[in-house]
Amino acid sequence: MGYRKKYLVDTSVIIALFRKNEDAKTLLDSLDSDEVYVCDVTVLEILAGCFTVERREQAMKSIAAFGLLKNSEAISEQAIQLMKRHCIQRPGQPHLFLPDCLIASFALVHKMELVTFNKKDFEFIQGIALHPMSK
Repeated sequence: MGYRKKYLVDTSVIIALFRKNEDAKTLLDSLDSDEVYVCDVTVLEILAGCFTVERREQAMKSIAAFGLLKNSEAISEQAIQLMKRHCIQRPGQPHLFLPDCLIASFALVHKMELVTFNKKDFEFIQGIALHPMSK
């Protein structure tokens, strides 16, 4: 049995999928693995943008197609380390926001490729593996 990559899908891709974006569908269809996940932070971000019961139900139905990863002590520790390194805004330096910090921590701890349409939000994080088709 060969090694299969594990993927963590970022909120940006899920939102694009909800908006019927063909790039999102193509990107997700290209993932050659049964191990495609979202994390609880992504679920929370999606739910925060659902202002009707119908949207929430649609979102939860779509998210159910992915495996769900939940926060752990290791992820929290990784997030703290990332924030210590990247939370101070310096001219010309990228700034890490809390949801992205947590999502990156999931990818790092679980050794997953991060699938995102916001590559710039993550590419400066040492050790992060971004899916090559990410924008």
